[in-house]
This record gives sequence, C-alpha cells and structure tokens, in this order.
Amino acid sequence: MKRSIIIILTIFIVGIIFSTSYWFYNNFEFVKETVEIGYQDEARDNPRLATELLLERMGANVESIHAFPDDIEYMLSSQDTLILLEYNSFLDTEQSRQILQWVREGGHLMMVSDTIYDFQGKTSYPDPLFTILRLYQYQNELDNLEITHASPTDFIWEQYPMQVAFNPDYYLESSYYDSEVEIGDNYGIHFLRYYYGIGIISVLSDLAFIENDKIGEYDHAQFFWLIVNFERLATKIWLLSPETEFDSGEGEQKTLWTLLWKNLWTVIISIIVLLLFWLLSAAQRFGPLLPAPSRTRRRLLEHIEASGRFLWQQKQAHILLSGARQALLKRLESVHPDWIRLSHAELSQRLAQICELPANEIEHALNPSHFTKGEQIYTEIDFTRTFQILAQIRKTL
Repeated sequence: MKRSIIIILTIFIVGIIFSTSYWFYNNFEFVKETVEIGYQDEARDNPRLATELLLERMGANVESIHAFPDDIEYMLSSQDTLILLEYNSFLDTEQSRQILQWVREGGHLMMVSDTIYDFQGKTSYPDPLFTILRLYQYQNELDNLEITHASPTDFIWEQYPMQVAFNPDYYLESSYYDSEVEIGDNYGIHFLRYYYGIGIISVLSDLAFIENDKIGEYDHAQFFWLIVNFERLATKIWLLSPETEFDSGEGEQKTLWTLLWKNLWTVIISIIVLLLFWLLSAAQRFGPLLPAPSRTRRRLLEHIEASGRFLWQQKQAHILLSGARQALLKRLESVHPDWIRLSHAELSQRLAQICELPANEIEHALNPSHFTKGEQIYTEIDFTRTFQILAQIRKTL
C-alpha cells in the first residue's frame, strides 16, 4: 500500500514539473536587450575623441590644448590649422591680434564662437575675433523637437554632393568681408570662408557634427577632413578648447569645488557652522582634564554580600544556613568524631558547655528541618542570630 502511494505521488510530481516546463517553454523566450550606458573612459570626458582619432588615422599630427602661451606666433607655423572651440571666455584682444597676424602670413583658422548676438548686433560678452572680422552669430530659438527633426543641409563641396547636419538653431552673418564660400539652408548660413592675407579663415555656426555620436553620420567625417586640409595638407592641427569639468589636473580640482559650491553651498555652510559650534563647545572647560579613573576589581566580600542578598530575596535562605551547618559538622567531625553519632539534644548540651551558649538555641540552629527548601521561616533577626551561633560554635571548636 505504501509503495503504491509513493509511486502515485512520484508520478504526480513528475507530471506537475513536466506541465510547468511545457507551459514556460511555450510562453517565454530568451531575449537579448541592448542597454545604452553612454561613453566610457576618455570618450566620456572628450566629446571629440572620435574626431581626433580620425585625423590621426588619416596621418595628421593632432594636438589638443586648453590655453595659449604668450608667444603664439612661435607656436604656430604657417602650414598649421588652428581650430578654436568656444574660445572667447579666455582669448583676449592681444592674442586675437596675434592669431590674425599668423593667419595673414598663411595660417588656417577654423573657429566656432559661443557668443550670441541680438538682432541689433549687441551682446553682453563680445567675441574678440568676431568683433575684428565684423561677424555675428544669431539664434533661431527653436525648440528641441524642431532641432531634432530638422533635415541635414545639402550642398556641393569641390564637386562632391554632401549632407551635413548643422544645428539649425544657430546661423552666421557678415557685415564687412565678402566670403568666398557660403553654406546655408532655410535656417540661415552655417559656414563662411574668407581669404585673410595669404591665409584662410573658416567660420562655422557649430561643430556638433564632429562629436563622438555624430562624426559617423551623413558626410560629416569627409566634410571635416576637407575643410581642415583646404588647398593644402595641414602640417599640424591644433584643437583649442577651454577646460571642462571632466578635464584632469589642477583644473579638475578647481571645477569640482566650484560645482560643489554652486550646487551645495547651503550644505557646506551648515557643516562649517556645526563644526564651529562643536569646536566652541569642546573648548569650554575650566582647569586641567581629570585623569580617567582606573579600573579596580571588586572585593570578594562584595560578591559574597551580593550573592547573599539575592538568595534572601529569592527566599533561599536555607541554602546559606545549610552551607554554614555543613561547615560546622565537617569541623566537628575532625575535632570530635564521636559526637557525630549523638542526638541533636545530646550534641546541643555538649556544645553548650563548650561555647557557653543556650542549648535550646544550639539545637534550633542545628535542626535540619529548619532548612526546608522553599520555606522562609526566619526573620532577618532570627536568620542573623542563627548564623552567628553556627559561626561561633565553629570558631570555638
């Protein structure tokens, strides 16, 4: 019978497992899902890393810098190409003059400004190079949806039909120089090229199309390579941009503290105030510090006293009296072994003669019935008197 039940249960469990597996197999499937985690390492810190690698793979000598030295004319050669990215925050008038003098002698300058002018040609932060060249950059103030769905700009470059996705929200205008090349669309002009002396100036409304996620789209890579090496291969390509919050070195520390102060200044001030109050409270004392008390061990009598009080409170006084009585009988056995066989009355009489104590009190103290477990027949005075009688008899023996 038991064997039949085991077989039935086994078949039932196997059936459940098979049915569950069949249902799971028919209703679920393994799916691979790609999760976008963004750029990592150097690509996360440098939005134009892919462009730099492209130029290096094409055989160009590329160097990224974040500031100009005092002697710009000695750093640049007439066959170099200098690309300025959002530079007006640190480029002064004297450096602008030196750069234009270098262009006049044959250099190639590509620049993208972060200055926006209003429709009257005014701005709070004028661009030094745009001011000299009388260039202006305006904003269409498009929303993100319009910018995202804007079509790329179609144009012909050196007999090559091209498409480049400029940012439609920005466009350029010039009021002084006649440009040799203009590239634009319905949103405005996005690229201007001038001959300046024997050099070249290329002005773009933006360079978002050369960033890591855009350089591989449309004809961005080819167009950028052609304008960088226009009419001759550049001996060296310089990429100049201000330090960002991801740059390493001393600039990173400064920017980190700047960001903390900008976003968490209330928390920082609160921590400083609390620290000052703590220092003030910790400093308020009179006289020298007291020495820490040494850790002393308790005396044995304190432990004995504590144990006795505990047993008394738990109505276990018979344990204390039983211990005292056993110690007395052990002493009596070693001194007068023949007295152990005497009755309580006879033993009390003999002990009374030796100790000069009433025989009835001695008999009461030695009576084992007074040590019955769980009965508390003593008051504190009776208990103390009985304990004293037992101790006195033991000492007399």
